[in-house]
Amino acid sequence: MTRFSIRRRLLLLLLGSLVLVWAAMLGVGYEKAREEIHELADARLQQGARTLMMLDLKRLARLAQAGKAGEKGEADGHHADEGGVQPLAFQVWGDDGRLLLASAGAPAATQDLHDGYATRSIAGRDWRSYSLRDSRHDYRVTVLEPLATREHPANQLAGRMGQVLLLALPVLALLIWFGIGQGLRPLARLSDAIAVRDAGNLEPIQLRRVPAEAQALIAALNDLLERLAHSLDKERAFTADAAHELRTPLAGIKVQAQVALAAQDDASRRQAIEQVIAGVDRTTHLAQQLLLLARLDHIESGMRQAVDLGRLAADRVAQRADDALRNNIELELAAEPDCQLAGDPAMLATLLDNLIDNAIKYGRSGGQAIVSVRREVGALLLAVMDDGGGVAEADRARLRDRFFRVEGHAATGSGLGLSIVEKIAAAHGGAVDIGTGLQGRGLGVMVRFPA
Repeated sequence: MTRFSIRRRLLLLLLGSLVLVWAAMLGVGYEKAREEIHELADARLQQGARTLMMLDLKRLARLAQAGKAGEKGEADGHHADEGGVQPLAFQVWGDDGRLLLASAGAPAATQDLHDGYATRSIAGRDWRSYSLRDSRHDYRVTVLEPLATREHPANQLAGRMGQVLLLALPVLALLIWFGIGQGLRPLARLSDAIAVRDAGNLEPIQLRRVPAEAQALIAALNDLLERLAHSLDKERAFTADAAHELRTPLAGIKVQAQVALAAQDDASRRQAIEQVIAGVDRTTHLAQQLLLLARLDHIESGMRQAVDLGRLAADRVAQRADDALRNNIELELAAEPDCQLAGDPAMLATLLDNLIDNAIKYGRSGGQAIVSVRREVGALLLAVMDDGGGVAEADRARLRDRFFRVEGHAATGSGLGLSIVEKIAAAHGGAVDIGTGLQGRGLGVMVRFPA
């Protein structure tokens, strides 16, 4: 996989932007220089025509003859103009349309009867001309210059500018490379500060002279570290509580096993073995609850499907009917039809089992427990209520805490049931509310799911 480099990316972006700006400047500069060169050359044409109009025909003839002599000298290897400027070609036309004079290098052009500038194509070559007739003379003067001679200075100027820009590019690249490295130093310091930390150090990162752009990153990292520390603290507390909860029944199993070994009669041995089996059942149940809690941290959204909560509640009530009868509790169902929600049916069944199990365990003998499912505005309400001894107001707030058990109840439990219920409800976007049960007594647990 190609390694991503911020420095290389910034360098390419900046140099690319510079090259684009330089190319635009070079193009605009070239066009401006070309326009100015044309304006100067046009002014030179006009000035040349006006100067020639100040001469009479004899002087013009001598001038044309001198130009031809100069052309011959140039053909012999000498420049016609020491300043590097090509002498202007000119024609002198009579009013009757006859060509009276033509200088050296003048093209075989026809007469231009209009005063002023003109761009003409003569013998496959583009020329710029300026014609002028003064009323004091009986002839017209036309000064001509090849357009190609004007392009050469503009091309030379553009070439020089391009050379300067190309020479400056490596220098700028080096300066930008160095500047980006200096600008990224806070990130390098941040990387070093994280690299030297050990896995257990979750203290906030403190750096001096942090730029504004890196402050948001450091703030996000510190927030993540704080949440990780909080999560680890919770996991440590949970692990300690789980170890404590497992140690108690295991110790009981060990004691009962020792009693069975030391028992002198079959009845005592049988009773001790039954206690061992009961202890193993409780430990197994606790281990299952712990595994379920761990699995709830990774509920996959892809497992969601349409679930009829009323039918699911009816199924779970039927499954626990015998347990309710054994505890002499009348377990009832009151479910409205077509109460569907998107969820994980196995998890929702677990939620119902935990609530029904609590109602059976902590209900009163001869009492009643009702599981109801009904629609409300924008929600589905699942409620499991009993008319047992209930929970004191001060202890209700702690019922959601893991391993919390209300003192004074004969029924045993892991203290994880309502934690599991709350987690499953949260995973489905629901909320749990704990209040009073039936006829102002007992316990009632209501779960609202969005619908």
